[in-house]
Amino acid sequence: MGLPTISLVVMTLILDIETAITMIVIPSFVTNLWQALTGKHLRDLIREFWFFLILSGLSVYIGTTLFFNMSNKLSTLLLALIIIFYSIIVLSGKKISFLNRNLFINKSVIFSSNGILAGLTGTLIVPGVFYFQSLNFKKEKLLQALGIHFSVLSLFLGFSKISHKTIFDFEILFLSLASCVSAFIGMFVGRVILKSINERMFRKIFLFSLLIIGILILFKAYIN
Repeated sequence: MGLPTISLVVMTLILDIETAITMIVIPSFVTNLWQALTGKHLRDLIREFWFFLILSGLSVYIGTTLFFNMSNKLSTLLLALIIIFYSIIVLSGKKISFLNRNLFINKSVIFSSNGILAGLTGTLIVPGVFYFQSLNFKKEKLLQALGIHFSVLSLFLGFSKISHKTIFDFEILFLSLASCVSAFIGMFVGRVILKSINERMFRKIFLFSLLIIGILILFKAYIN
């Protein structure tokens, strides 16, 4: 979950947001699919959330359509605000609760808004992460649920880009595939680091890094 997010914001800081989103689609799908298939809750989670996962994926098309009808500056600004908001909320230790979270209409709004924001900014985390956390799943089930959701979002993000004639040329494909290798290396290194330092400290370092990069992207969007 963390690697595609940090990859997106770092690349957006260096490149334009459209190129950054295009480059993270494949590594995001591959790493999240790996997470989705790791665990024993796959069948139960799909049975419970299949409709909302499809709704979330289809909503990506709405976000992508909006993306191509607005300036990159606005999309970059929105990405920065989402990253800053997410980092601050998680660092503060606050949990976002959802009123009547099991109501069909409420879940539909949550999942469709997540899809729209994914299409608009490339980030997959809001509000889905907060929603799944509010369900009080155990860690393994939570990570698998997020992996499934992010895999669906990444897949539909790729298809929505293609439908808007985004070209995954050889250079983009090569860099994306190379990013997959880097992502798995990063996952391995992250686990090694996690064993050598406190998990809470590792999480804080990651979130503060995300917050700083989000602020830098905000300045980039403002200046440009």
